[in-house]
Amino acid sequence: MNAREEVSAVKALRRDLDEQLQRIKSLTPSRETAIAVTKMQECIMWLGMRLKAIGEADPYPESRNPDSPIIEPTADGLKL
Repeated sequence: MNAREEVSAVKALRRDLDEQLQRIKSLTPSRETAIAVTKMQECIMWLGMRLKAIGEADPYPESRNPDSPIIEPTADGLKL
């Protein structure tokens, strides 16, 4: 798999996981569902780190500037 294909695959996985995350959030709140939400968010984050390792452009260019008033929307339309 070349880099472009991997970026596409990882982004699709992140969207799929976010869809499942939203399903988990619709369950009755409990300690178990809260942990499941956290783990799904971690999984999505680690796949985001994979995008970084592949060399995908940072979707949050102003995130490291504490003086910036810009708040970027969530990458790829994820609801997290």
